[in-house]
Amino acid sequence: MSRALFVSKNYLSKKFNIKQPNELYKQLLKNIHLFQADELQKISSDELIHYIIFFGTHPERRNQGERAKKITLECLKQYKKKMTKNSYEINSQILLSLSNVLLYDDQMVQELVQQVDEDKETLSVKDMIKFQHCLYKLNIHNEKLSNYVLDKFLKQKEQVDYLEYIHDLHIRSNLLQMGLVDEKVILTLLKGFQAKLNSTQNSYYTSKSCFQYCQLMYNLYPEIIEKPFFDLKPNDDNIFAEQFKDLMQDYVISKQLVDRKKFYQSFEYYLNFQNMNVLKAKEDAILRSLTELEQNVQDLLNQLNYQNSRAHRVLIYDVDYLVKDNIILTCNDPVHFVEDFDGKILTINPNHVMQSRHLSATNKYKVFDINYHEWINLTEQQKIDKLKSLID
Repeated sequence: MSRALFVSKNYLSKKFNIKQPNELYKQLLKNIHLFQADELQKISSDELIHYIIFFGTHPERRNQGERAKKITLECLKQYKKKMTKNSYEINSQILLSLSNVLLYDDQMVQELVQQVDEDKETLSVKDMIKFQHCLYKLNIHNEKLSNYVLDKFLKQKEQVDYLEYIHDLHIRSNLLQMGLVDEKVILTLLKGFQAKLNSTQNSYYTSKSCFQYCQLMYNLYPEIIEKPFFDLKPNDDNIFAEQFKDLMQDYVISKQLVDRKKFYQSFEYYLNFQNMNVLKAKEDAILRSLTELEQNVQDLLNQLNYQNSRAHRVLIYDVDYLVKDNIILTCNDPVHFVEDFDGKILTINPNHVMQSRHLSATNKYKVFDINYHEWINLTEQQKIDKLKSLID
């Protein structure tokens, strides 16, 4: 839990006298009247920020889906009217909230970017990568900011750590596939990462870093997707072929760790810690429950007697539903789509595009999207017909 989320959670917990944060989240969502425009107008900017950070960054938002997005939107609309210059910590948390629930407002985002641009000399590479990642989730590629982060990487490459390289390469490698980044930029970063891997053996792995490492490898070397470890090699014409050998060892470690992770777990892995390899796995603090869309799809699959598996591991992804062993159904709730403050859908989360690309590259599965905004307008019979058309 970030410091900002901890502070906002404590503030709201005292205000509403509810100590347990998950229960606090659920109870606030039930009190819709608190988040009507006329009520929100009465509260200060500071209190609005607490609501935005709590609703937009607490893990329970994943279970609450559309309701969390709607409440966060109402708070953001009011905050926009009172928006003032804030610290990087506050600005980054507001942008994180926007990117977590996939809401975009041009004026607000540009003001946040401008304020960070003014303060960038005081920020670390890690801070800048996190901010860049938030923009990326909103499908925004700010070339000026991206170039600045690249320049800091090159000037401070001895200080840039393993996890920072992975985080940045994970973003840029997907932007490369989207045609937004030049191959030469990726190659420059890869050579720096290659030098770091050759100079010291990484000894600390997390579930997030391993997952992102696999993703960046699939972005750079799609030809290795679902290949057995003994058969891993890049195509001769792959521009990044020379770096593959040095990247492969950590890919094997990362993939093996991801394969061992269960859907509801996270882990930390320490390589050769006091002459031992130590794996620490823990259950997620927030257990994922089915969204309304997921529950509806599952009920219909069962009603139609289709063999299906929920949160089934395919490649490195826990797909929503695997049907008949070769059909993947992905349930895209409102939080999968970037929307503006008027509710207009702008685009889908770029991470979803990346996942679909990787899954399709296996050539074993047919991947279909079930989109919330289309699904809710179908009758029960139309939903059944839709599923049958995809599966049969």
